[in-house]
Amino acid sequence: MRFADYSKGYVLKIEPGEELHEMLSAFVLQKRIPSAFFQGIGGVTNVELGYFNRTKNKYDKHFYDGDYELINASGNISDFDGKPFVHTHAVLSDEKCQTFAGHFFKGTVSITAEIFLFPLDISLIRKPGEKLHFKELDLPHRFVK
Repeated sequence: MRFADYSKGYVLKIEPGEELHEMLSAFVLQKRIPSAFFQGIGGVTNVELGYFNRTKNKYDKHFYDGDYELINASGNISDFDGKPFVHTHAVLSDEKCQTFAGHFFKGTVSITAEIFLFPLDISLIRKPGEKLHFKELDLPHRFVK
């Protein structure tokens, strides 16, 4: 992976063969970034997407072995049990330019991934959900009417 920094954050160029979430996690650890938001485009293969099924209270996962255009990946990086937690949603396109989307669990960069990463000066913390089985943000403030 290569990167450039600028006044608002970083531009990352993730190389073929590198796993997207692994590289984002390694980068924020190396740079000591507590939390961040990001957006990106590129190409991926060996993708695992999911959809949170509220009836089952878990993710239904789907695997895609081919090459896909990464039309958009957006998400945030927070802290879960002292480690970076990368939360991504993605829109992918196949060879017929048909799109599909979901919660992005993993994927290997096939051509490139160009990610714009915007660090935060606070640490977003995640915790296990009380009712639903996913890692939810643990924010300190509640909106009061």
